[in-house]
Amino acid sequence: MFKLNCQIYFFLFLFLLCNNLLIHGQDINDLKKKLADQNDKDKIESYLKISSLFFNNYAKPDSSLFYANLAFKLSNKINYLKGKQKALFNIAIAFQEKSRFDTSIVLLTNLLNEVQASKNRELVGKIKLSLGISYRRNNNPKLATAAYLDAISAFERLNDLAGVAMANMRLAGVFTSESQSEVAMIYGRKTIALLPQVQDSFSRVVILSGLSGMFIQLSSTNIAYADSSIVYAKMALQLVDMNKYYAKGSQICISISNAYSYKGDFNEALKYIKLSMNYRAFLFPNEIIMSYFNFSDCYFQLKSNSLSLLYLDSAKFILKSFYDPFYEMGWAERTYEYNKANGNFEKSLEGKERFSLLKDSLFTVEKNAAINELEQKYNKSENEKKINDLNKENEIALLNVKFLVVGILAAALVILVIVFFYRQSVLKAKFTALETEQRLNRARMNPHFFFNALSSIQTLSMDKENSGKVSQLISQFSKIMRQALESTYDDLSNIEAEVDFLKNYLNIQKSRFPDKFEYSINVDEDIEVNEIKIPGMLLQPFIENSIEHGFKNINYKGQIDISFVKEEKQIKILVSDNGLGFNAEFSEKKYPSRATQIIADRLMLLNKKYNSNARFELKKNEGSGISVTVYVPIIY
Repeated sequence: MFKLNCQIYFFLFLFLLCNNLLIHGQDINDLKKKLADQNDKDKIESYLKISSLFFNNYAKPDSSLFYANLAFKLSNKINYLKGKQKALFNIAIAFQEKSRFDTSIVLLTNLLNEVQASKNRELVGKIKLSLGISYRRNNNPKLATAAYLDAISAFERLNDLAGVAMANMRLAGVFTSESQSEVAMIYGRKTIALLPQVQDSFSRVVILSGLSGMFIQLSSTNIAYADSSIVYAKMALQLVDMNKYYAKGSQICISISNAYSYKGDFNEALKYIKLSMNYRAFLFPNEIIMSYFNFSDCYFQLKSNSLSLLYLDSAKFILKSFYDPFYEMGWAERTYEYNKANGNFEKSLEGKERFSLLKDSLFTVEKNAAINELEQKYNKSENEKKINDLNKENEIALLNVKFLVVGILAAALVILVIVFFYRQSVLKAKFTALETEQRLNRARMNPHFFFNALSSIQTLSMDKENSGKVSQLISQFSKIMRQALESTYDDLSNIEAEVDFLKNYLNIQKSRFPDKFEYSINVDEDIEVNEIKIPGMLLQPFIENSIEHGFKNINYKGQIDISFVKEEKQIKILVSDNGLGFNAEFSEKKYPSRATQIIADRLMLLNKKYNSNARFELKKNEGSGISVTVYVPIIY
C-alpha cells in the first residue's frame, strides 16, 4: 500500500512538471509564431534557435532533432551552406544526447571535414569539443583528450575565451576520471581563471557544473574539495532558475547531493536529491536512474532500508526501457550491498552474480570471491534450517500422540498461511505487471497516426493561406500528445478532459481525411464533467477503427456519434458509426483483437480496483456501421 501511494504521488508530481514544461515553453512558442512572416534565411535561424532551446533548456533531443532537420532541408533548398552546416551540427548534438555516440561521431567527423574545406572557422572549435564529448561518453578517453586539445587551439585562434574555458573544463574531467588528479587540477585552475571572462550564461552553467563534478570526484583524495564542489554547483543552480536551463537543474542538484554525501551529511544530501526531482520532466532516462541511485544511497545511510530498496526497484524498472550495462552494474552492486546489510542473502547473491558478470564483460576482471562468501552464508543458512527441522522431527517423535496431532495441525496452518500470502503476492505481481503493460500500450497510442497527422500539417503549412489552420492543428496535436503522455502515468481523467481530447483527435483526423466524415459528442446535463472520471483514451481505438476501416472505400459521408449517459451507478458511453460494419476484412482478422484485448484488460484492472462491472459491448447497427457501448463505474 505504501509503494502504491508513492507511485500515485509520483505520477501526480510528474503531471504537474509536464504542465510546467508547457508554461516555460513560451519562448519556443514566440519563435514559432514569427515563422509565417519570415524569409527563408530567417526561418532557418528560427528553426536552429528552437532546436537549441529544446536541447539546452528542456533536454528534448527528439524535438531538437525535428527542428534541426527542418533547418537542414530548407538550407538545402535555398543552397545556404552555413545554415546547412549549423543544422548538421545540431543534428549531431541531438544524436549525442540520445546516447547514439557512434552516429554522432560519424556526423561530426564528416561535418568537420566539410567545414574545414569551406574555411568556416566559426564551427571548428565547437565540432571538436562535441567530438571530445562523444568520444569520452563512448569510453575512449585518448581520442577525447586529443579532440579537446584541438578544440582549445581552434577557440584560441578565434579568441573565444568561453570555448577555451569549456574545453579546459572537459579536459579536467577526463584526467579526473583517469585518476590523474594533479593534471586535472592544472586544467581546472585554467578554467577557473577564465570563468570571469565567460559572459554567456549557458556556457557559465555548463562550466560551473563541470567544475563541481571535477571537485566531487577529487573529494575521494581530499574531502575539502567537497566544499568547492558545493560552491560551484550552487552558483550554477542560481543561473539555471534565472535563465530556465531546466535540463541542467537535476544534474547540478545531484552534484550538490554527492558532495554532501562525501561530507557525511546525508540529510542535506537527501534534500538536494528531492530538489532534483523538480526538474524530472527534463531528464534523460540515465539521469533518472542516477537520481534513484542517489535516493537509495542516502536512505541506506540513514538506515531506512525499505525506502533504499524501493528506489532500487524503481531504477530497475527504468532499466527495462533504457538498458545500459554500466547503470545495470551500479544497480547490481547496490542490490548486493544493501540486501547483504539487510540480511537478504539470496537477493544479495543474485545482485553480486549479476554485478560480477557485467564487470567481467566490461572490464575483463575475474569474479570477486565475495560470491563464494555469500554462497557459503546462504548454504550455511539452509543447512542450519535443515538441521533444525531434523531436530524438531526427533523431538516430535518423542512426544505423545496428543502433541503430535497439535504439531501437525499447527504446521498445516502455517503452510496454509504461507500459501495464501504467496498466492496474494503472485496475484499482486501479475496485477502490477498488467498495469505496467497497459501504461506502455497507452504510451504507444498509434505512432502511425502521429506520423500521418504531422505529414498532413506539413502539407498544409506549405500554403501561407493555411497558417491559421496549421497553428490551430499544431495546438490540437500538442494537446493530444500531452494527453497521451499523461494517460501513461494517470489511469483516469475527468469527462471534460476526455471530451476535449476526442474533439482534438477527431479534428486532426478530419484534416487528414477532408470531407470524409462528421462527428457529434453529447454529454447528459446531469453529468458532473469536472468531477466524474473515466479511463483516459479509452474510446480512441474504437473511433480510430471507424475512421481507418469503417469509412474506407465508402461513397457517402461518414458520421460518428458519441454520447455520455448517466445510469444509476455507472456511465454508459455509446460510440456509433455508419461505416462498412463487419465486412469480409473483419471476418478474417476479427474486430481489432489487439486493441480490444488492451481495452478488456484495462476494464478488468478497473473492476479489480473499484469492485465494479465495467465492460463493453459490440454490435452491428440495423442500417450500416458498428455501435460500441462501454459501461464504466462513476468515479470521483
